[in-house]
Amino acid sequence: MVSPTELSRSRHHRRRQFWTHAKRALAASLLLARTAGASFAPPPAKPSDFDAKAAQLLNLGKFVRLSRQGPTRTAFDICTVGHDAMASSLEGIASGARINNLPVRITPLKDISGAKSCAIVFLSAAENARVREDLAILGSADILTVSDAPDFLEHGGMIQFVPVSGHVRFAVNLNAVNRTHLVLSSELLRVASSVSGRPPTGDLP
Repeated sequence: MVSPTELSRSRHHRRRQFWTHAKRALAASLLLARTAGASFAPPPAKPSDFDAKAAQLLNLGKFVRLSRQGPTRTAFDICTVGHDAMASSLEGIASGARINNLPVRITPLKDISGAKSCAIVFLSAAENARVREDLAILGSADILTVSDAPDFLEHGGMIQFVPVSGHVRFAVNLNAVNRTHLVLSSELLRVASSVSGRPPTGDLP
């Protein structure tokens, strides 16, 4: 039987592992920016909110799976709707990255209608007025929906970036996830700032 102390240590290790992955992705982004712009301008003193969100967004894909056979993919597509800054940050971080043994491809979209083939869709706060409509168009498609728009979870989104003590964290709406065949890792749920909705029917180890 696992003791409370051992359980606590295991949870702490998993939280640390998730954030280590995100920090590595962010560090890679900053190194790329520093190298590319070395002869033009010094790198920023600290990463922007978009860099932090982009690192987490890329990391999320490693903790999500399908509970059924999905479509055959040649790339793991992360799509963005409503803000070029996020797409730019993702491009730097995702260079050379792979998820589920697939190369990561960043695709900026003009609107949500082109998102049906995406694995993850990020809807920026600029889409706030259209969030309900965007989510309705996606319906129960097996696409992880993520946003930094206010009340995104209340509108039926899955993951919302939220500020916590000066840092970018994320909250999870399991009810929205459970309407699809997506399954979120228990590790991901443990590091979320909050989790709403009923527990998932399945889980990654």
